[in-house]
Amino acid sequence: MSKGTIIAMGGGVDLIPDTPLFKEYFNRAQEITEGTPRIGIIPTASGTPISSAKEYEKMFKNISAEVNIINPEGRGDANGDECIQNVKECDTFFFTGGHQSRITAILSGTEIMKEIKRKFKNGALIGGTSAGSVCLTNLMISGDLITRPFVHGQVKLTQGLGFITDMVIDTHFTERDRFPRLIHVVSENPGIQGLGIGEGTATVWDFDTGEFKVVGRNTVAVVDGSQISKNNAPELGFGEPISVSGVQVHVLSEGARYDFKNSEMFLPER
Repeated sequence: MSKGTIIAMGGGVDLIPDTPLFKEYFNRAQEITEGTPRIGIIPTASGTPISSAKEYEKMFKNISAEVNIINPEGRGDANGDECIQNVKECDTFFFTGGHQSRITAILSGTEIMKEIKRKFKNGALIGGTSAGSVCLTNLMISGDLITRPFVHGQVKLTQGLGFITDMVIDTHFTERDRFPRLIHVVSENPGIQGLGIGEGTATVWDFDTGEFKVVGRNTVAVVDGSQISKNNAPELGFGEPISVSGVQVHVLSEGARYDFKNSEMFLPER
């Protein structure tokens, strides 16, 4: 069976049932589930995980989903039978916002993460917003405050959860002026594409076609360093400024598609 679907949201999404992004998520959940879908809410990124999970629980129940809250307080819980059973009962999963490093520190390599990945390989839906989207890639931006984005060593990457490879996701992209951060990432790592998702917007990934489509009110940017022709990053010391040429940028609005295997954008159909 093919991999499941990923819906990565850029943050700033209203937690109301008729929000287009959550309607998209719920419709996808129904497609893979006989009967009522059961959504596993994972609020690990949040500093107040229980209150965060309750907000999502209320919203998902209002659109007729069943909900399990998966909230291990530490790695011991994340390897425990209770949490593993909680995961096994779910058809889909949703990572809430907060700080992505909390997700990876508590969940990476644990038994519940192994079970979630097993379910994903067998067709489960994975969703996330803000930090819950950033963590979905193999390498992720650590989330540290960046004061000088165009100098070597300022943007730090660390290990993510690995659902998406060869891509780094940034969220709240246009609202927080994070374009320089992705230029930095691809300058130092030209084999990785940078994906910036605006608020109220999502990318819906289909791994059979090798494409994602854009849903929502804002835009998505793909920053591609594979065609870089000139780049001083290999010679720089820490804190020295970057010079780079040949970075490609694709900007996508609702309905546009992106072939992430061949780095090709398709305009929205009208």
